[in-house]
Parts: sequence; structure tokens; C-alpha cells
Amino acid sequence: MPFVDPLAEFAARHPYPDQLGLSSLYRFSSIPGKPEYLEALFLKGKLYHALPSEFNDPFECKPHFSWPKTAANVQAIREHLVKTSMQHGKSEKEAQNLVNESFNKPGFIEETIRTTTDKVFGEIRICCFTQSNENLLFWAHYAGSHSGFCVEYDATKAPIRFAFRVAYQNNYPTIEYPRPNDARGFEPALVKSKEWGYEDEFRIVFVPEAPMQPKNDGESLLLSGDEVKNVYFGAKIDAHEKEKIIQLIDEGPFDPGLWDTELSKSSFELQFHQIR
Repeated sequence: MPFVDPLAEFAARHPYPDQLGLSSLYRFSSIPGKPEYLEALFLKGKLYHALPSEFNDPFECKPHFSWPKTAANVQAIREHLVKTSMQHGKSEKEAQNLVNESFNKPGFIEETIRTTTDKVFGEIRICCFTQSNENLLFWAHYAGSHSGFCVEYDATKAPIRFAFRVAYQNNYPTIEYPRPNDARGFEPALVKSKEWGYEDEFRIVFVPEAPMQPKNDGESLLLSGDEVKNVYFGAKIDAHEKEKIIQLIDEGPFDPGLWDTELSKSSFELQFHQIR
């Protein structure tokens, strides 16, 4: 059986935007009840990343952990736990004794891994994008029934260029332990049911306080000022809210094009008109 590079397989399932010829990604937003959310994005350049618990899909980031059936995989778990214990100050002998004791408690290790997995994936931060600003369902579901706005981000610039494409499948995501110490560890956050396939979604994922993460404040990635290309105002946006957003943009680090959106009078389509 030919060797399959796991990282190459992951990259094929979750390509970056440039690998699909995409130069832009879009994010839809309703007008939030708290003005500081708008200020965070347009004035301070903070790209908010939500917790899985904030999403509308209750299956988000809840992978299934299946205890391995082969002795080699069980041994790998044992060795990983010994190594982890030593990293927390235990001697090798103390670590081995602690792990052996834990393995002698039926179901203890399995339940501990499940609990740890739930905690890790519950604390992941995710920001979602799609490939088009014309999707009527997105304007309805995510932009307050056309009363919000859509931001076009430059997918050739970091951190947007490092968004992973979501894979849509019928099989429920599973998790291996120990988790791969690379992008594959995020895989359960990048898999959704085929029911969501119409979203054509990309995601940026980060773990607060983990090493080698993009600049962040624990909730948001910090943008440099050239990532926002255009802002599209919904066809039903309140004029006062629109002016507040424009004022924030004028005071902030971005210099995007600004567009009004109109409903076509002859088809189920949107028409965009640049106002600046």
C-alpha cells in the first residue's frame, strides 16, 4: 500500500484560499447591540474569533474520541502521558508509576482524555468566511436580514491567507490522541455536516496563549491595516448605523471601498454600487 503523507492529505482537504485561486474572502455581520464590537473591528483593527459555543451549530468542535484497539497505539498514549508528566516536574520513574496507576483504573484514562479533548476544543477561537458577497442566505442569516454589512478581506495577506477551507462530510469527526502537533490537530474544527455545504466556508483557527500563534488579545487577531478591501452595506441598513460605521472606518486603520447594496427589481439578485 503506497505511503500517504498525512500533512499533504490534510492540505488537500483544507486548502488555503490562494490554492483555489481566491484573492478575497467575505464575512457577513449584523449590527451588534454593543457599539464596541464595531469599534473593535473598524477602529482598532481587531478581528473577533468566536468560541464554538457561540455558533449556531451545536455539533461544532465536539469530536468523538475512540479508544485505540491496537497495542501500539495504546503504548503511544502511555508514552505521551509519561512525557507530559515529566514536563510537569515528575521524574521519569514517578511519571511511569503515575501513568501505570492511572491505567489500572478501568476507564479512567479514556474519560480523562475525553474531558481534556472537550476542554481543548471548547477553548479554540474561530473566525468564519465565505467565498462570495452575493449569497442571499448569508445576507438573511448573518447580516440581520440585509440590515447589516459584509466585509471583503484580502485573502493574499496574513492572517486571512492562512484560512483553511472547511470540509463537508457525512462521517462524524474523530480525534486521535495524542493530537498531532501541527495543523492536523485543528481538523475537528474544520469539518461540518454536508447540510452546511452551501456556505463554502473558510476558517481561521487559533488557540489563545499557545506558542507560535498570530498576534492576538485572547479573543481577536490583531490586523495591520491593509486586510480590508471593501465594505458592503446591506439593502436595509439603517442610515444612522451606516454613517456610524463610515465614521469609524474614517478614523481607523483601513481604507476600503464602500458600497451600497440594492435588491434587483427583475431577479433574485443583489446589485452593488460604489459610493466611495
